[in-house]
Amino acid sequence: MKPNKKKPASTRPVRTEKSGKESRPGILLWQLLLFAFAFILYGNTIPNRYALDDMYVTGKNPVTREGLKAIPEIFTSYYITMNAEEGGQHNFGYRPIAKATYAVEWQFFGENPHVSHFINVLLYALTGILLFRLLRRLLRNFHILFPFLTVMLFLAHPLHTEVVASLKNREELLSFACGLLTLIFFLKYYDTGRTINILWATLAFATGYLSKAGIMTFLAIIPLTFYFFTDIRPRKIVLMLVPLVTALLLAVVVPRLFLGETTRLIQFIENPLLTGAGIPERIGTSMMVLLFYLKMLVFPHPLGFYYGYNMIPITGPGNPLVWLSFAIHAALFVYAVVKIREKHILSYAILFYLISISLFSNLIAPPTGIVAERFLYAASLGFSLALVYLIFRLAGSAPEKAGIPQKTLTYTILAAVIIAIPATAKTIDRNRDWEDELTLYAADMPYLGNSAKANFIYATNLRSSVVERLKSGVPRNNIVPDARICIRHFRQAVRVYPSYADAWNNLGEVYLLLLNESDSAIQCFAQAAHYNPSFTAAYYNLGYTYQVTDRAEEAIPYYEKALELQPYEIRAMSNLAQVYQKTGQTEKAIKLNEDIIAIEPGLELPYINLGTYALRGGEAAKALEYFEKAATINPYNYELNMRLRNYFQRVGDSAKADYYLDLARRSGRPQQ
Repeated sequence: MKPNKKKPASTRPVRTEKSGKESRPGILLWQLLLFAFAFILYGNTIPNRYALDDMYVTGKNPVTREGLKAIPEIFTSYYITMNAEEGGQHNFGYRPIAKATYAVEWQFFGENPHVSHFINVLLYALTGILLFRLLRRLLRNFHILFPFLTVMLFLAHPLHTEVVASLKNREELLSFACGLLTLIFFLKYYDTGRTINILWATLAFATGYLSKAGIMTFLAIIPLTFYFFTDIRPRKIVLMLVPLVTALLLAVVVPRLFLGETTRLIQFIENPLLTGAGIPERIGTSMMVLLFYLKMLVFPHPLGFYYGYNMIPITGPGNPLVWLSFAIHAALFVYAVVKIREKHILSYAILFYLISISLFSNLIAPPTGIVAERFLYAASLGFSLALVYLIFRLAGSAPEKAGIPQKTLTYTILAAVIIAIPATAKTIDRNRDWEDELTLYAADMPYLGNSAKANFIYATNLRSSVVERLKSGVPRNNIVPDARICIRHFRQAVRVYPSYADAWNNLGEVYLLLLNESDSAIQCFAQAAHYNPSFTAAYYNLGYTYQVTDRAEEAIPYYEKALELQPYEIRAMSNLAQVYQKTGQTEKAIKLNEDIIAIEPGLELPYINLGTYALRGGEAAKALEYFEKAATINPYNYELNMRLRNYFQRVGDSAKADYYLDLARRSGRPQQ
């Protein structure tokens, strides 16, 4: 394909002197201002720690902690591998680029979230410069204030806090930046005819896709941009896209050859549109989603770390807001189509927005969470373009007009600054919420009462924090207030979604483990089992609750049910063996412990159990054999070593008594 070296055709051919004759130092100054502005906006994220979902890519992630040697594994494995909430394993995604950057960081800086946050801010600042350079190339006939103010308001938009302040969302930063680079290199090819730029564009696109698949919208944005800002023929645009489509196919197909199919299923609480919603409900809810996006672009408050069910209720065509959203978006689309032959900047801005948001509208494929602020990251560029154009027009001039009066420019700058000040303040304030997970959740929960999963996430993480404090020696009375907060939010989760088995189960664990309220715990575990009859953990917890409250007979059927669902669940096998032994079913207890040894021969507990049974049956020699085997597996079990020491002391074997006493001391626990 040969490039078209003609000057781009435009209905606005006049180039203003202020735009066309900017010196290199002048352009550098504009870029430095944007770079500095990005750090003013997000510099206060650098002291933050790890937050929502960061464990998937950094923090305690066992893969990235290996540093550079983890990179081959990162490129040959799923993006996320985790235990599902209701059992099983979730494997999904292939986004190795962002994850690899964290492995590189670990190699040189270790566990340092502040370095990671700095790099995120740096990437955001560089994205601003890339965007400014791209807009200057596209808007040659526009006053330079137009691209500058567009990028300034884009950078300041508070919706971007989720992308920059969340380390996990570095994938969004990289994907969008690579999309801009792809477009820039194609434009360089168009301008210069150097085919090497096609290679660079393709590499940039592939890198962006391996960061996150959202870059696919650029397959539509690139031809749209070339239509509006060049006179290239459509056939050549199609040819230009061939290497991108080829790279995309390779990036999609090749990983599947060694990764296999994903096992990630979106749950009802994440997006109920995937569970039986009809076409009218799908369309109606999508219109509500699009209305939500417009509202957040204009008035980005309140912000939330997670939405999901039931923040955007499933609705059909009977909702008046559905028709309002349809009317607004239809009007925008019609206006863009009418103005498309003029190559009007508003037409481009609207189409850019609609294309960018299309993947997240729930019309094509329902995304996790129904809506998310990060979904608007690229799309907000279209909004910023339209906003700055309207500011120019309201100030009394078109931005592409030659000889714009100084008064108009002053009004334009003043209006943009008036908009930027509250946006900047909101962004800086929002960054503080992202200090860590619990700070973020506590800040957002007043606005997320209708989100079942947001309440679940907050309560679950707070519960884990409370358990850690208990383990560290904090008195139980000191954690009761936080335990009550956990209960309140788990209760809210099941109020929004009564069938939320995970929330019922975790609520029961709070009652049992933190508050010692066994009756309330039993009610919650029973609800979890009722709503999910295959929920192994619920049955195990029922058995455990009955066991620790001395109701051994009632524990047996629940442990047996848990093992029916998950036959080799070691904890259930061990606890059931204890219950069998306590209720006089010693043979069953022995059989279960022997089964545990066959499954996990490296565990000391079944040997201790068997030794205890033998001792109670008067078989001292057999008991001693089991106990010594357990001590061989774990030489630092304090209670076991003291038991063996006392036995050998009684039988007069001082050498062995001293040996086990020494092991007991080395276990780190004081002598009783």
